[in-house]
Amino acid sequence: MRNIPRRSVFFGLLLGSIAGYALFVTVAWLRPSLMPVQQVLAQQSQSSPFTEAEKVQEAFRTVSAEVLPSVVEVTVKSDGIVPQGGDSDQPWNDFFQNPQDEKGNPKYFQSQGLGSGIIIERRNDEYFVITNAHVIGNSEEIYIRLNRGSTLPAELAGKDERKDLALLKFSSPDMDLPVIRLGDSDKLYVGDWVLAFGSPFGYAQSVSSGIVSALGRQDGPGDNINDFIQTDASINQGNSGGALVNIRGELVGINTFITTPNSGSIGLGFAIPVNNIITSFRQLIDNGEVRYGWLGVSLGEIAAESAESLGYKVNEGAMVYQVFEDSPAYEAGLQPGDLITSLDGKPVVKSERLIYRVGDKAPGDIALFTVNRFGEVFQLEAEMGAREGEEAVRALHGRAVPGFVAAPLVPDLRELMKLPDDINGVAVAEVYPRTFAQSVDLRAGDIIIAVNNKTIVNLKDLYLAIGPLSESSPAYTVFRNGETLKLENSPGENS
Repeated sequence: MRNIPRRSVFFGLLLGSIAGYALFVTVAWLRPSLMPVQQVLAQQSQSSPFTEAEKVQEAFRTVSAEVLPSVVEVTVKSDGIVPQGGDSDQPWNDFFQNPQDEKGNPKYFQSQGLGSGIIIERRNDEYFVITNAHVIGNSEEIYIRLNRGSTLPAELAGKDERKDLALLKFSSPDMDLPVIRLGDSDKLYVGDWVLAFGSPFGYAQSVSSGIVSALGRQDGPGDNINDFIQTDASINQGNSGGALVNIRGELVGINTFITTPNSGSIGLGFAIPVNNIITSFRQLIDNGEVRYGWLGVSLGEIAAESAESLGYKVNEGAMVYQVFEDSPAYEAGLQPGDLITSLDGKPVVKSERLIYRVGDKAPGDIALFTVNRFGEVFQLEAEMGAREGEEAVRALHGRAVPGFVAAPLVPDLRELMKLPDDINGVAVAEVYPRTFAQSVDLRAGDIIIAVNNKTIVNLKDLYLAIGPLSESSPAYTVFRNGETLKLENSPGENS
């Protein structure tokens, strides 16, 4: 079926309404006895098919006039950016990237070197601009171009690479520039009107409109920890770092990337929700860096089959899969298999949201968690630590308890592994490097049938067995390739 553009549908309905109304007025004029002329004119004034469209148009005009002066174009100069050919007079040609992988599949597309930014705060004569970190890259010179056409040098005030954010600052003592109003991205709904502002392909001060197509999208490019607002508002190269605003002109998102099989928009644009950036940009303004709170756990969602094995409900909270030794979580008493259902009295539905909320806490803050441990519900407090760099975090995997990921033996998995009917337990899906589990040669594909000679039938049995053993060296009995093996430390060997 051919896809009919939404705008065509709208104008088709609009013209149909006009034609139908014109026919009604004509009949009334030919037969005056049907309706008084004054009543016809009154209804014409009240129910004109243009009225609602003009209201939306006026809203777009008002929002555009308010927001455009707070949106800037960001350009950078760096020895690391090499022109790829083409018309050298066009500044955006230097920043094109091949948007397809070797197989021709679409991939995430980001422009580095040309983008947009938003004036988000003013302190005396100093203005702060939020944009994407990938726009700035490792640039040596940064310039911003204002709505009124002036180009000014800017400097980097700080970056938050985990959220793909960069904060710029510039001085303008002779100009009074507006600061964008902040909205609340948690109040967005699918179907809401949004407008995207920026400099696509170098066309400064551009505006496009669309709706919120989806909320809470995951798996952005790189190591970005955000969830994203999906919109069909046209977003292209150069829009990165620009504003996504609601119908009231309030900032609700930072345009960040598109998914496309070519170099242009196909209606799949993604923006960082404004609520995700507030803590970061405030810390960047005040301290020049972002310090994330750190709990010391590996979190995830619960698959339906795992939830059944554990006795939990799907979408009830965030599952603790690993606890790192000597971490705040470890000291507070969290254990693998725990289900965190609230933080500071606010419900936790998805693990991603809990990660953001923990990260937004400052080191030293006290967090109150509600925990469900296989039907026993209780609260515990943890003092937040400071999250170190990526290398330090990866090094912690060697201190993960239990150090492996397990899965229930559902019928399909049993059939795939061709397990005998009398073998029960849990399957090992992954083993973390440098952990105790790896040191005793636990392997992916093993079936754990006992821990310290205690029979394991399901995930609940496993977590109850290993939870209190975090300071000792459990012995695993596993079924592997038709044999039963016991994996444990040799006498005198340290864990």
